[in-house]
Amino acid sequence: MINNAVIIDAVRTPLAHNGGPLAQFTAADLLAPLLERLYRACPQPELLRDVVIGHAFGRVGLGRDALRQAGVPVEVSALSVERGRASGLSAIDYAADKLVSVNTPGYMIAGGVEAGSQAQEPVNPAMADAAHALADEFRITREQRRAYAERSRTRAATSADKDLFGHEIVPVGGVSTDDLSWEDADPSVIDDGAAAVLMIDGASQRRLRRPGLRVTASATFGCDPARVGWGIVPAIEKVLYATRLKLDQFDAIEFDEAFASNVLVACSALHLDPERICRQGGAIAFGHPWGASGAVVITRLFAQLVRQSQGRFGLAAVSAGSGQGIAMVVERC
Repeated sequence: MINNAVIIDAVRTPLAHNGGPLAQFTAADLLAPLLERLYRACPQPELLRDVVIGHAFGRVGLGRDALRQAGVPVEVSALSVERGRASGLSAIDYAADKLVSVNTPGYMIAGGVEAGSQAQEPVNPAMADAAHALADEFRITREQRRAYAERSRTRAATSADKDLFGHEIVPVGGVSTDDLSWEDADPSVIDDGAAAVLMIDGASQRRLRRPGLRVTASATFGCDPARVGWGIVPAIEKVLYATRLKLDQFDAIEFDEAFASNVLVACSALHLDPERICRQGGAIAFGHPWGASGAVVITRLFAQLVRQSQGRFGLAAVSAGSGQGIAMVVERC
């Protein structure tokens, strides 16, 4: 059997909108509680090879800062990666590859973080213009965008009422629930938050008999920067080809809902029913902690497929500014 990396735990902070209850925390402050939780959960912490953190903004070395705040031994190293709002998923992808590149047992922690309230760089308004232009190209109406956004918010509220998020949230500074105060708009709001996963090599996972998500395939793709949001379409097509799976075989699908229009365009291009996307609510409801967003969608897949036993195959996809997309297929094992 191929020795794929397996995610055996996935956690996140509460997600709070810019200027909200997490605004006073730095990126390292947000990340540290997750690193502490996952390090303590590691069955053999002496075999932890590296920590890989994605962030779109933030200072150099924030992963190491967060490790120190978490009380993790100084011998544990950290690496930062950046791919805009796809940084968190790219970090998990990189860690999965590194974990299985050598034929020895080991663990990795990977994820993403963004202190959106403290970001020094403004978000480029041209991305919204590009998203709307792509929607016009695919004849996605304003009414369709608003209907999708309202569905995402309703699903998130219903899921919160059912306490479906409690097991994945690690409190920060006394904040233990998501900020579900919404604006009447279809783009997501820039958030403060972090998410991270604990990964193990497949052979060790089978020996320990730990349930988890096997990273089956991943792909990245570049496209015209003027077509922001399109990159996930060819990235998804690549992972479908690699796995020989069809979209109707997936039990849970999580896209980063940066814009409702991007989700609807991708669904139109892939002949995918939008009702199947983010069935417990997405970034339009929770907000969009840029560098953490890709790790958040993996955390959501872990919750649905492993903790809630709602199926076998999951698909995650996140687009990034400058014309990129990344997709990942995971399988409950």
